[in-house]
Amino acid sequence: MKKILVTIIATLFTTISLADTIDVIKHSRPGGLNDRMNEVVANALGDQFGEYITVKNCVEAKKVLNTAKNKVVTVWPTEREAGDQPCNLNDKLILSTFSNSPYHITYFADNSEASSLEHLKTADKIVVGVWDSAFWAPPQTAFLQSLNPNIKVVRYKSKPFRTALPSGEIDYKVVSFPGNDPVIAVLGENSYNAITGAELLPDHPFADMGYSFLFAGNTNVDINIIYNSDAWSSKKDVTHKPWMSDLPRIQQLDAVAKMLEQIGNIDQ
Repeated sequence: MKKILVTIIATLFTTISLADTIDVIKHSRPGGLNDRMNEVVANALGDQFGEYITVKNCVEAKKVLNTAKNKVVTVWPTEREAGDQPCNLNDKLILSTFSNSPYHITYFADNSEASSLEHLKTADKIVVGVWDSAFWAPPQTAFLQSLNPNIKVVRYKSKPFRTALPSGEIDYKVVSFPGNDPVIAVLGENSYNAITGAELLPDHPFADMGYSFLFAGNTNVDINIIYNSDAWSSKKDVTHKPWMSDLPRIQQLDAVAKMLEQIGNIDQ
C-alpha cells in the first residue's frame, strides 16, 4: 500500500510539472533566423521550457497552436499576418509583438562615391539591391524611390545577393543585419550613429521599418522574462531589439495591422 501511495504521489508531481512547462514550436529552416529566435525563447524560459515541437511549415505550426492541449509558444514572422493566407492566426493567439531589426542601407567599403549620403539622395544613376521578398521588397522600393526617383531597385536571392555589393553590380544593399559593410542610413533607431529613415523622409509611411516578429501562443508568457534573460543578451542577432514593448497589447496589434494595411495598399 505504501509503495502504491508513493507511486501515485510521484505521478501527481510529474503531471503537475509537465503542466507547468511550455513547449516551443519550431517551424522554419533549421539554423535560420526564425529558428534561432525560437531557441532564444526556449533558453530564456529556463526550467519552464518543456520540449521543441518541430513541424515543417507555418500551416502545421498553426494547427499545433489551435489544437495543443499543452502550453505552446512560438516566434512568428509578422508578414504571415498580411492579407488572407493559410498561415494567418486568430488574434487571440498573438500574445504580443516580439522583435524588430530595422533595415540598414549599406555600401561596399572601397566604394568612396557610395559613402556620400548626397550620392544616395541625388545621383542620376544608382542601383540598390534588396532581398527578393514579395512582402518586404515593395515597401523598401517605395521608400528608396521616394528618396531618389533615379534609384533602380534589383531583387536578389541567396548567393548573388551576398556578392552583388563587392562585385560593384550594385551601389547599395538593404539588409536587416549589415555584417561588416558600412552603414549609410537605417530605417529606425540604430547603434551605428547613422541617419534614420524618419530624418531622411519624415512623413514617409515606411521610414521606420524592419524585419519583425510576433510572439504567438496559447498561454500567457511575460515577454520580459525573455528580454531580461542571458539568452536574449547573448543572442547572435544583435540588431533585433524588443518591438513596441512599451505599448499595451491592443496598441501593438493595432500598429501591426496598420503597417500590414499600408504595405498591402502599395500597388493600389
